[in-house]
Amino acid sequence: MNTLRARFLTAQLMVIVLMMVLFLVAAAIITPRIHGRLIDDGNPPPPRDAPALNDALRAEMRYRSALWRAMLISGGVASVVAVLVSVTLARVIVAPLQHVTRASRRVASGDYSPIALPDATTVEIRELATQFNHMATALRDAEQRRAALIGDVAHELRTPLASIEGYAEGLIDGVVVPGEKSFTIIRDESQRLRRIVDDLQALSRAEAGTLTLYREVQDMHDIAQRAVALLNVPLAEKNIQLHLQAPHTKLLVDCDGDRMVQVVLNLLTNAIRALQPGGTIWVSLGRDDGMVWCRVRDDGIGIAAEHLARVFERFYRVDPSRARTTGGSGVGLTIAKAIVEAHGGRLNAASDGVGRGATFEVYLPQHVTA
Repeated sequence: MNTLRARFLTAQLMVIVLMMVLFLVAAAIITPRIHGRLIDDGNPPPPRDAPALNDALRAEMRYRSALWRAMLISGGVASVVAVLVSVTLARVIVAPLQHVTRASRRVASGDYSPIALPDATTVEIRELATQFNHMATALRDAEQRRAALIGDVAHELRTPLASIEGYAEGLIDGVVVPGEKSFTIIRDESQRLRRIVDDLQALSRAEAGTLTLYREVQDMHDIAQRAVALLNVPLAEKNIQLHLQAPHTKLLVDCDGDRMVQVVLNLLTNAIRALQPGGTIWVSLGRDDGMVWCRVRDDGIGIAAEHLARVFERFYRVDPSRARTTGGSGVGLTIAKAIVEAHGGRLNAASDGVGRGATFEVYLPQHVTA
C-alpha cells in the first residue's frame, strides 16, 4: 500500500467488489418486491392477439419482468455508489500530487520553500517530492548566484572605471598634470577592465559548454614547463622556489595545449599570490588508473575548511582584500575547472587548513596509442 501502483489497484478492486455486492444485495431485496407487486396487479397483461397462456408461463413472464427491473434499479444504485467511492479514492490518491502542483506554482512565483507531505504518502510521491525539493533548492541557489554574479560583476567593473573616470576628469579640470604616470594608470586600468571582460566572456562560454578546443596529443610535462616558463619574473621577484618533478616517460594526453597551459598557469599564479617571499611551490606529474595528473602544492596561507568547497565558485575569494590588490578577477579557478571538465577530466582542491598550504590536482584521461 506504500506504492502508487498498489493504491490504484486496491482502489479499483474496492470499487469492483463494492459494486458487485451492492448489485447482488439490491437485486435480492428489490426483485421479490417487484415480483409481488406484478402478481398483485396482474401484470404483465398478455397481448391481445396472443394465445391463451397457462399460469406457469404467466408466472415466468412476471418473474423475468421483475428481474430486469430489479437489475436496472440495483445497477443504477451500484453505479452511483461506485462513482462516489471512485471520486473519494481519487481525491485521496491525487491529493499529494496537488501539493506538488501548488508547490510548482510557488516556485514559479519565486517561493522555493520545500514540500511537506503526510507520512501516508506513497513511495513514488515521496520520491517525486524529494526530487522536487532538490530542484527547488538548486533553483534557489542558482537565483542567489545570479544575483551575486550581477553584484560582483558590477563591483569588478566599477573599480577600474572609477579610476579611469577620476583621472579623465582630473585631466579635463587641470587637477591632474598630463604625463606618463597618469596615462600609464589609465592604460593599466583599461587593460584590467579588458581582462575582466575577457574572463567573463570565457566564463560564459565555459559554463555554456561552448568552449572551442583544438585537441592534439600533448605531453603533460611540456605543458607544465611552458606554464612555469611564463612565471620566471614573478617567481624571482618574490624569491619563490619552484620544484618540478616528473617521470622520465611521456605523459600523453589528448587536449588543447594552450587551454591546459592556461589551467596550470592559473594554479601557479594563485600559489604565488598565496605565498610570502621565500615560499616554495612543488609541481609534480604522474599517471594512475588511466589518468594523467598534475599536482600543484604550496606552503602558503592555506584554505580554511569552510572555504574549500567554494573555491571554484565564480568571484569567490578566500581573502577578498588580498585578492583585490593583486588584480585577480575571481573567475580563474571557475574557468580552469570548466576547461578541465570539457576535456573529460577533473580539478580538485585540498588543504590542511589555514597556514598549512594548499594543493590543486588536475586529472586528464591518458592518451592511449593504437
